[in-house]
Amino acid sequence: MCGQRFEVRGDVIDATPWELQETISIRVVRGGWVLYEKPDFKGEKIALDEGDIELTCPFEQLQSGQQEENGEPRDEKKSERRFIIGSIRRAVRDYSVPEICLFPEENAEGKKVVFRDTSEDARIFGFPIKANSVIVNAGLWLVFAQPFFQGVPRILEVGGYPSPAAWGVEQPYVGSLHPLKVVIYDKPYFTGKSRTITSNMKDFMTRTDPQQTVFMYNVGSIRVLGGIWVGCEKEGFRGNQYLLEEGEYHDWRVWGGRDSELRSVRIIQADLTDPLMVMFEQPEEEEGVTEENTFEVTEAIPDVELFNYKASTRSIHVLSGAWIAYSHVDYSGNQYILEKGFYNNCADWGSKDTRVCSVQPILLIILYSEPDFKGESLRFHHHQGALPDTFTTRSCRVVAGSWVLYENTQFSGDTYVLSEDDYPSLASMGCSSSCSIRSIKLVPMTLSVPSISLFGLEGLEGREITVDTEVVSLVREGFSNHILSVRVNSSSWVLCEHSKYRGRQFFLEPIEITNWPKFSSLQTVGSMFPVRQKRRFFRVKNGESGHFLSVQGGVEEMKSGRVVVSQEVDPSSDVWFYQDGLIKNKMAPTMCLQVMGNVEPAAKVVLWSETRQPIQTWSAEMKGPCSSLTFPGMVLDVKGVRRTLSLQVV
Repeated sequence: MCGQRFEVRGDVIDATPWELQETISIRVVRGGWVLYEKPDFKGEKIALDEGDIELTCPFEQLQSGQQEENGEPRDEKKSERRFIIGSIRRAVRDYSVPEICLFPEENAEGKKVVFRDTSEDARIFGFPIKANSVIVNAGLWLVFAQPFFQGVPRILEVGGYPSPAAWGVEQPYVGSLHPLKVVIYDKPYFTGKSRTITSNMKDFMTRTDPQQTVFMYNVGSIRVLGGIWVGCEKEGFRGNQYLLEEGEYHDWRVWGGRDSELRSVRIIQADLTDPLMVMFEQPEEEEGVTEENTFEVTEAIPDVELFNYKASTRSIHVLSGAWIAYSHVDYSGNQYILEKGFYNNCADWGSKDTRVCSVQPILLIILYSEPDFKGESLRFHHHQGALPDTFTTRSCRVVAGSWVLYENTQFSGDTYVLSEDDYPSLASMGCSSSCSIRSIKLVPMTLSVPSISLFGLEGLEGREITVDTEVVSLVREGFSNHILSVRVNSSSWVLCEHSKYRGRQFFLEPIEITNWPKFSSLQTVGSMFPVRQKRRFFRVKNGESGHFLSVQGGVEEMKSGRVVVSQEVDPSSDVWFYQDGLIKNKMAPTMCLQVMGNVEPAAKVVLWSETRQPIQTWSAEMKGPCSSLTFPGMVLDVKGVRRTLSLQVV
């Protein structure tokens, strides 16, 4: 680690100008990296994991003097062999479960074989897998032609490899493979013996392989290179559980342990988007009591008793996403990691009693104290009204959803709205170099057609501008940017001081601002955009009966469909989605929910072609009525009697 130093924080398209000696030393401080033989990430590749390594001209490039006319090379002393790197790419970028698909034919044809974990012997009936094409959906994979990781591996990143030549082989056979994931150390601060873990491990304290020279008596520190893992106090995934996300845990206090005891780990294999969980309350021991109280959860709940739910839970059904349940309020006490499935009793989720006081989905935003995702980190799954005074944000990763960052505590001050992406610096987040983030908020899910009105006078009067889509520049669109009052009619919006979304930002949910200059200290609005959300599937439930809105009958030749509220439904007939204001059924995506006949109380709704006029649009929140935007004052209801409706994301 001596001599001239090159520090790399991101991708390098062309590193050939670097003057390097024949042998160089490399220290990978964080993440997974790939060295390429040629610029633009082409040619042979070398994978680098975290740690120190010394390399000598791995690409065997020889830079020598020109040959003489007779074909004889000049004196060897005039030939100089040096290390040449073509390009560098950071390979570990996401938090997905690693997945690689192998196909017997080119262009992803034929029956695929899928791997999500390490396979030291991937042979089928004694023969390596033929892989004329490969698709890597997540992770950085080392692929070996022979079993038990023998031979030179091929390094495959996320993407498609339509032919053997695309992933650099002549004989497209796979005998073993594994992703790079987690490193554990037997001493604090990443010292002592280390061991890489790439799949679920029931007990990493026991020597299971006679050839394994590195085995652990205890865990002093952990580096998570990718994925979201659960660390367990005892072998076999038992005992106290600890959530381990990407980052560094220099001792047991950082991962929230009671002590340094940690014996097993497993990876969370779940889609973290659109979380939904149903909790079933423990009934009181009274004769004749048959009614069961259930609690449908789609967001973080700091205290379940605030929602008229007792802290004693009989069973839990996780329908989607991954969740953390806590034994105490405000996300404290023992934690239990819940993946998709049904937990019949407290023993199923790893607890000795039925006490569950707070819950939160694993929806991450990660703040870092240094640029390029370095330094200390803070991870959040829900609103945070005040960040620690000692922490300064310099970079950020948004794993799921859209988040609002505020310069003051309790969601006040200048705002910055970030969607799913990596933000390696304050500038990439839209912040100034002196910006200090003090609170954050998750943008709630809403189903509504975006709409905002800007007014030329105070009190929502004067010239009015109403738009339902982004505006890059009000002036360029022919409007005056002199605004004195604002009304957000629906959805969430971001108003920007200057055109092209520059300058100060203001995150606004439905609100009436009668004096915009007083509210914002600005006389103008340069540009604006609605916070758009991904398409989500949901069910519509009647609060009184507990039945679901569904389509009756088949839809193969459906020109119009009868819509009913029923307990027993055909698969997918009660699954809906929202698109541009229309409520559509998953079984009939070309049709939408519409009122037939005269628009009056108790008029029936049916599925009908979306080309029918007038176009009927709706808005809804997670709990409450589904309101008609086309006919103000009308709501979706059961038999004309106003009931509480709730949406369940599926």
